[in-house]
Amino acid sequence: MSITFIVGTGRCGSTMLSRVLQAHPDVLSMNEFFTSLASKGDSAFLDRALDGPDFWSLLSGPARPLDAIAASGFPMPELLYPYASGRFRPEPGAGVPAISHMSLPALTADPDTLHDDLAATIPHWPTRPVADQYRELFAELGRRLGRTVVVERSGASLAFLPALRALFPDARFVHLSRSGPACALSMSRHIGFRTLLLRAEATGLLGLASPFQIGPEHAALLPDHLAHLAGDVDCGLVMDAPLPLAAFGRFWSHLITQGVEEFLQLPPDRRMSLSYEDILDRPEHHLERLATFAEATPHPAWLRDASASVVRTDRPPVTDPDTLAACTPGTLALERQVQLLSSDA
Repeated sequence: MSITFIVGTGRCGSTMLSRVLQAHPDVLSMNEFFTSLASKGDSAFLDRALDGPDFWSLLSGPARPLDAIAASGFPMPELLYPYASGRFRPEPGAGVPAISHMSLPALTADPDTLHDDLAATIPHWPTRPVADQYRELFAELGRRLGRTVVVERSGASLAFLPALRALFPDARFVHLSRSGPACALSMSRHIGFRTLLLRAEATGLLGLASPFQIGPEHAALLPDHLAHLAGDVDCGLVMDAPLPLAAFGRFWSHLITQGVEEFLQLPPDRRMSLSYEDILDRPEHHLERLATFAEATPHPAWLRDASASVVRTDRPPVTDPDTLAACTPGTLALERQVQLLSSDA
């Protein structure tokens, strides 16, 4: 199966794009698949061999950060699992399988049954490199759901680009971007990105290489507003933390500047750039480009309905000078990307 990854900073229109792709009759839209696995730690991208039981454990083990958000009462629109009626619960001691929070509910109205079908199959798989296990999972889901093309889309996935390139050297990549100040404003209101920023702050203070290394033993070493990150995250404290808008601008710029450098190393025939603003301006044209690049037929009925579902929401522009300055490095990196891709053409 052809595999395409849509990478971006998050809050850049990728959730809308996932919804559009879910309606395509040929596309297996793996919504937030790698974000779900990465929320458990960095093992999702380790290039190693896994047998069937271990691979299923990676997919189905609980993702505590997502459980905490789901149980907190603070909405995160990406979480699609039917927590009130589903079999799994996000409470401590229980937990929702990682792939059930966002990925399986985007594929079916009955994610528990699909989970159980996979649970009866995947543990019997042979030992294979983890990339081959992922490919077989996509193929298995494609066979079950009648889909022939894979498109994976995860928030903040520009950070995953080096690992995805290494695991899937033949994959195609779409860089979806959006204005930095608009992304920063959206991130500042989103519990997932607020948690990411606080984890990054805690990681820096502790001198750790990864936020996944933060454990209970670090609680006493962190200031009060970060200490809860060493255990069960307090989502109320996350939302109340005094995070300036410019901090999200710096985070956006960091993801963009690092991601653009990695994206431009891809062969020209395996990369495509797309902006949220362009989709709003000419949805039919750019959705047809996307489908064609991902090797999915741009069926006229799908294209018509998908274009009609793209709705512009006008918001006042961000004028805060600190935030605009924080976004400048990322904006310049995006301009460089556009220039270099134009020269390719």
